[in-house]
Amino acid sequence: MAVSAASRSLTVVVTASSIGAAKGGGYARYLEGKTVQPERGDYYLTPGGEPAQAPGRWLASADTLAQLGIEGSVVDGPDFIALMEGRNPRDGGWLRQAGADGSRGGGIDVTFSAPKSVSVTWALGDEHERRMIEQAHRSAVEQAIEHMTETVPTVRRRYGAGVVEEPARELIAAEYLHTTARGVVDGDAPDPQLHSHVVVTSAVRDDGRIVAIASRPIFRSAREVGAFYRSALAHELTQRGYEIDAGTGKEGRYFEIAGVPQVLIDAFSARSREVAAAAERFRAKWGRAPERGELRRLKLENRKAKLPITRPDLQRVWDEKAARQSFPRERPDRQQDGRSRRDGALEDRVEERLTEHAATFEPGELRAVLLEQSAGELSPADALVRARGMIAERRVLPLEGGRMTTLAIRAKEQAIESRVTRLAQPAGRDVGERARTAAGDQLAERIGSRLSDEQAHALEIITGPERAAVLVGPAGTGKGVVIDAAVRAEHLTGRATFGIAVSGSTAQRLGQDSPALAGRTLTLDALIARAHKGRLDVDERTTIFFDEAGMADTDRLDRLTEVVDRAGAKLVVIGDGAQLPSIGAGGVFHRLTNIAPTAALSSVRRTLDPAEQRAWADLRAGRSDRAMAHYLRRGRLHMTDTRDQAVEHAVLDWATLTETIPISEVALISDASNLEINRLNARAQYHRAERGELGDIEAEIPGVHYGIRAGDRVAMIDQHHKPGTERVENGARGEVIDINETGEVLIQFDATSQWRTLAGDELARLRLGYASHIHRAQGATVSRTLVVTGGWQTSKEPAYVEASRAREGTDWYVNRHDLGTDGHDTDRIKRLARDMSRSRTQTPSLAFPEPPGPERWPGFDRTVASRGPERYAPRLPGIIRTLHRAAQPPAPERTR
Repeated sequence: MAVSAASRSLTVVVTASSIGAAKGGGYARYLEGKTVQPERGDYYLTPGGEPAQAPGRWLASADTLAQLGIEGSVVDGPDFIALMEGRNPRDGGWLRQAGADGSRGGGIDVTFSAPKSVSVTWALGDEHERRMIEQAHRSAVEQAIEHMTETVPTVRRRYGAGVVEEPARELIAAEYLHTTARGVVDGDAPDPQLHSHVVVTSAVRDDGRIVAIASRPIFRSAREVGAFYRSALAHELTQRGYEIDAGTGKEGRYFEIAGVPQVLIDAFSARSREVAAAAERFRAKWGRAPERGELRRLKLENRKAKLPITRPDLQRVWDEKAARQSFPRERPDRQQDGRSRRDGALEDRVEERLTEHAATFEPGELRAVLLEQSAGELSPADALVRARGMIAERRVLPLEGGRMTTLAIRAKEQAIESRVTRLAQPAGRDVGERARTAAGDQLAERIGSRLSDEQAHALEIITGPERAAVLVGPAGTGKGVVIDAAVRAEHLTGRATFGIAVSGSTAQRLGQDSPALAGRTLTLDALIARAHKGRLDVDERTTIFFDEAGMADTDRLDRLTEVVDRAGAKLVVIGDGAQLPSIGAGGVFHRLTNIAPTAALSSVRRTLDPAEQRAWADLRAGRSDRAMAHYLRRGRLHMTDTRDQAVEHAVLDWATLTETIPISEVALISDASNLEINRLNARAQYHRAERGELGDIEAEIPGVHYGIRAGDRVAMIDQHHKPGTERVENGARGEVIDINETGEVLIQFDATSQWRTLAGDELARLRLGYASHIHRAQGATVSRTLVVTGGWQTSKEPAYVEASRAREGTDWYVNRHDLGTDGHDTDRIKRLARDMSRSRTQTPSLAFPEPPGPERWPGFDRTVASRGPERYAPRLPGIIRTLHRAAQPPAPERTR
């Protein structure tokens, strides 16, 4: 869901929205179920099966309600509206002061939604089972609101000249329980979806005063509050005898009731997916979203059954869906020893998740991950006790600045730095001037020119006497030719070389840019695995060139430096800390430039346009306002009203450019979701089909709404390997040569020129390759680049990479809705520039010292060893071994 000023989508199961005071009446009617006519089963139905108003209940103490003149727990509409307006329901007087602009905030709707399997079990259960599941859900909601009250600073108070945020003594909230998903518009049958809207209208401070809610802390805490709700719900369900399958969904954050098959869960969402696919096909043809009447026709075209009118009708629809999936309406009794099924120790799972994407985290994330990973295994209270235990045992380490890290990730960072420090000492690895000169001569013969002074100096540094060196190469500075010369020099001295990268497509591109490495490139993971298994000869006569190393996470760098150190090999690390960071915990690359001999290239060669070179440098340095001014002057910053219009504008320009420029030379990039990439690809394909450039036979691609034809550009989204053939890497691009009548697709891939036939389930690994996400484009060079950007994901590093792909210029497509700024477009461009200057680079934990104090460890090696591994999980001896190996002297020189 898009983030706007009025509403923010925070997690799959918990969302929070700001509701203005003036909208209180309309929102009350919406929550009570009065806004949809006829109801046809939407939102709330009586046990007898008739549509009804959804009764709300107050989540506040009896004393506070009495103070407001409210009797009983059932919400009365006028009382709710009064509180939303900031008035006392008893006498109509103002409860809350007006803001600086004279307005009063209404409230925050925090919506708690049960996992789909819970809703399905509710829908197919008898009245007793439904009541029991509803009780579990409502109890979990109450507990989550109590947790939010105690831990989230929802009250702002002024102390002297400053304002601080602190938890409230109590929150005044109303809960409305709904039992179906919203989706009756134009006649759709709603799916079961048990959820509660909890509208927090006010807070009670410690001094008893009723005040407005501070919304931002609620938005920031959504993950933790949602995790607490799911933990409490899982615990309530296990107490009632249900078995829990934990670790489901995105990053293992969610759970489902065991025994509810995925096909049944999918069946209760199939209708919406059908309509969404039809809408996407409409977009591919017409370049815009279907309007209301057109969407209605799409839904009618896909309609398959009579629509339900009342609850009995709806129940028949649900039961028929269950029967089609062989899920019995009457099911055996549940196990009475409800539990969670999960592998591995809780603390180990928590450690892994905490540093899955970054080396450091905030305390709230520790609590959220523990709640997520212990769902169905521990109560929420017991899970939070484990958080304190992990800190006490120093598996989790507090750092200065309010951050935290794990002992495991910090140990890996220390081990990497220790090894590279040792590798950076002179070790007799200099190839010598004769080899460098000869390599330069070979290169000059290949490319028709000699290395520049800057490139020659870089060659000298990375072929020097040390076993570790770093080459920092900003975009378009000619890293490839320097690497090619270095590889040739190594070969002239009788040494073996390998080129590696995190992704297979980048490794293949390295072999293209540096032909001396052709046939000797592979992924980092493959090199480590083969070296450990003895299938790859890595020894003291080996040099490894690691390209795009800034995208390597800490775990991979730890394993790579261990292999290099143990084998006596040399490692040349190549990258740019200003480009895309690692997806996992990382940030170590920049620190290596302060440890090992480092050469830095600066002269941009990809484009010869001085103004474009300055714009790239401005984006790299965070001076995005200057860069955007450059693109605006050149007419290459395009503003539309909506994101859909921006997408269509970009594709139309792509279609015009590709009439005269090869398609592979025009990069169409989005920094948004895969859904937008699919939309761009489908529209590009439509334009090619209209020009008569594609074949007539279309092969369906599982997982997307489009098919592919002969002539289409395609990209792999997974590896493909058949025995006796070279592996096709994830990200590899190519052209569809032919599609036969049986659906077999013949493709020729760009990097290797190899031909490969894919058919059946193998086609799920394909996507159209006209458009790509920025992560697929790093390292590529094209003539022109068209970028759709400007949303929440816009930041410094992607903007720099996006701009620096093209030799002949970049066009930017942004929209007013995404930028969300009132007034003239100049204000929106300023907002865009500000977003593009925001860095999201990875930061290692070693950038944050541990706070001083009696509990600080003087040194990891000595302290971990002295406390003994028996105090920790079984993984910890491995951490000790990592630190021990890092402290060992270098391996002795070996001879062949």
